[in-house]
Amino acid sequence: NVPGQSPFQPKPNPRLAAMADGTRSRVRRRRLAAGRNRLGALPDDVLHHTLTYLSVTEAASAAALSSSWRHLWRSYPLVLEDKGIPEPARDALVPRVLADHPGRFRSVILYDCRLASLNRELPGWPRLLVDKSTQQLLLAHPDWTVNQPDSARLLPADILRCGSLQELSLDFWTFSTDLSRRADISLPQLQILTLTRIVIGDRELECLIDACPVLESLRLTINSPKHVRLRSKSLSCALVGLSKVEEFTVVDTPLLQRLYLFQQFHGGAVRIACVPNLRVLGYLDTRTHKLQIGDSVIRPDTMASARTVVPSVEILALAVNLGISGEVKILASFLRCFPNVETLHIESAPHKPPVTSSEPSGEHHARFYQEVSQVDCLRAHAKKMVIHDFRGDQNEFEFVKFIAKNAEELQFFLVVVSDEGILSSADKVKEIKDELQYVQFRTGISAVFWELPKAGIHYRLRRAADLAINDPFQC
Repeated sequence: NVPGQSPFQPKPNPRLAAMADGTRSRVRRRRLAAGRNRLGALPDDVLHHTLTYLSVTEAASAAALSSSWRHLWRSYPLVLEDKGIPEPARDALVPRVLADHPGRFRSVILYDCRLASLNRELPGWPRLLVDKSTQQLLLAHPDWTVNQPDSARLLPADILRCGSLQELSLDFWTFSTDLSRRADISLPQLQILTLTRIVIGDRELECLIDACPVLESLRLTINSPKHVRLRSKSLSCALVGLSKVEEFTVVDTPLLQRLYLFQQFHGGAVRIACVPNLRVLGYLDTRTHKLQIGDSVIRPDTMASARTVVPSVEILALAVNLGISGEVKILASFLRCFPNVETLHIESAPHKPPVTSSEPSGEHHARFYQEVSQVDCLRAHAKKMVIHDFRGDQNEFEFVKFIAKNAEELQFFLVVVSDEGILSSADKVKEIKDELQYVQFRTGISAVFWELPKAGIHYRLRRAADLAINDPFQC
């Protein structure tokens, strides 16, 4: 016996000791390997989600370089965005990715949708989008600045038969003139629809919207219809560019909460009927819009009645040239149509064309506003008011004084200077601040002054489409 060793302890076995050492080494190597590749140990669902944040070229590279990621590329729903694909390879790579991917398509976003190369390399690509259960689709025709016949950018018919689509964005396409038949469209799951620079008939547009039974958000920008009739049982948010629209009607939209009007380049009729849940509305423009509530056309002398009010609106935005008496009268008539407004945004429009001699000068504005009939929403309901694009004209200050004297419930008053010319003039800014300090509000508040560059249209539209943002007109 070895001194100090129990006679019952077995003698060491060199072979067993070597095997144990080898096992421990393999365990250490596995632990080290796991430490170097911790991503590979995550569940496939997490890795799938990670791939959706990569461009298609990065995702394909990850699959090629790592065997643990290889099966993910083939099994996860495809997310394809052509912005991440180098220009020389784009024509060939986009069709190949669509053709070779064996799984479903979650998102296909083609900002540079080259119809000729797609039709040549993958003739059945529109049907493939349908068969692969595409959920999100964006197709932007690249040659929107080039004069082309409408037939050269005709939207493939199968796009409107993709029953799995939840979001569809189309830019610079021509729709078939035969969309009036409901059988031509099948979009039962579509929730978000964006149409930009689309050539489509008035009746076809109405049929398209009607064929989306769960549509929640709609955006129409610079499209061809002169007469837009908006009717939907599911729609909650609509953003409508009125640059080419001569008559816009929203009727029988019981769930509509937000109507955002933009790009108002010329006059047009705006008719609102049967919108019991409309809460946010703007911008109505006193210079260009002919407002109609139900069957009643709103004129400067229109007084409030059951037939001329939309009581559900709480946040209202209006554009007005405060130096034109006719526009201020229209402003008062518009306000009477929305008696329960609590937040009012006024965009102060510049003098275009210049004020004529028949219009009231700054000295006469105080008397002019006294002659304007009292407006219920200003007097008894408005709690917050914001004047945008304030330039410090005398007529603007007279309007501020009119509000200060007549608004009985006002709790917050904000003046926003966003014109770059004024922001660059420190003396003008100081002059505006000083004059606002002398305005005494009936409720005891003081005017708040902000210097803020005007946000771009794309940023404002993103805010307007987000129903989680309570007030889309807020700075």
